[in-house]
Amino acid sequence: MKKLSLIMGMIFVLLLAGCLNAQDAPSNSSSSGEAKDESDGKVYNWKMVSTWGGGSLQYEYDQYFVNLVDKLSDGRLKIKLHAAGELAPATEVLNMVNTGTVEMGSDWPSYWTGTNTAFDLLGSQAMGLTNWDYLLWIEQAGGREIYNEIYGKYNTVYFPTSISGMESGIRSNKPIKSIADFKGLKIRMAGLIQSELIQQLGATPVTLATTEVYEALQRGVVDGAEYSAPQADEMLKVHEVTDYWLTPGFHQTSSVYGVMVNKEEWKALPDDLKAVIEEASKSALLSLTADYTYGDSQAAIRIADSGITLTQLPQADLEKIREIKNGIVKKLASENPDYEKVLQSQVDYLKSYERYRDMQGEWNFGSNAIIPK
Repeated sequence: MKKLSLIMGMIFVLLLAGCLNAQDAPSNSSSSGEAKDESDGKVYNWKMVSTWGGGSLQYEYDQYFVNLVDKLSDGRLKIKLHAAGELAPATEVLNMVNTGTVEMGSDWPSYWTGTNTAFDLLGSQAMGLTNWDYLLWIEQAGGREIYNEIYGKYNTVYFPTSISGMESGIRSNKPIKSIADFKGLKIRMAGLIQSELIQQLGATPVTLATTEVYEALQRGVVDGAEYSAPQADEMLKVHEVTDYWLTPGFHQTSSVYGVMVNKEEWKALPDDLKAVIEEASKSALLSLTADYTYGDSQAAIRIADSGITLTQLPQADLEKIREIKNGIVKKLASENPDYEKVLQSQVDYLKSYERYRDMQGEWNFGSNAIIPK
């Protein structure tokens, strides 16, 4: 009996210890609302302010990213998207994220050239990188690190989310068929290099918000305007108030868009939610770049068939514009070490890809020659 009592006592102690351990152990339940990770299911509510107006293609892409983050985080990272002008003007987005007024902001890097000219090469180029060049540079040739080095100077972490192809070109109510035709025109233009370039061609660059472009063209406040790639331009309906379309869009061969996160907020975020933002941005980068590229091809056809007259510059004029552009780039690089560093990284990428690009010939990115006749 004594032995039996001793054995029963030991069993009771083991069972009690097991119950206590079970109370301390994390739940393996997968039901909603229970602990899912190291953050114990805490929901983070963030604000993201966009540089784009509601109804624009870029704003729709911002919403795509926000929805993707919500889905991948299982609702634990809620981002409230605000269009430009709701919380502050588009020009204040970087400052709002930098100071922590909001946790996130979406942008086109070239908007911040007044703060640091290096941002211009992160956003776009004249006669420079294509959308696929930007993608390869960002993902494979050190571009992502360059973005975070420059944005890091302003207390932010950066994630590219989409890349557009060549911009449409200049829509105008006066035909532009040569460099001489630029003289005296007032043209809505965005971007540091682009504005300087158009000025050296004899035109006056005019800064206009997206929401003002249509009316400015309609009322003759400006003689012409560039805005974005064909798909975005079609949504803005600029072809309805212009008669001529100068192609190709040499002034902007591609544009990168992305989201920035305040550094302190980023550090405070659990690792699993950091991974959500990282993966959501990479997924969006692929999906939205493809959507942009193919969507532009279809929009361009619709615009061309709408009755607008297409014009092009002679090759000799394009070569002259390239010379002017190269001079502007060299000057900017000599004035700003950050600009020079970004430029050198992009040039290094181009050189690393140069021989293979030549080997591919006309099939570097597809060829119309393969279409059955």
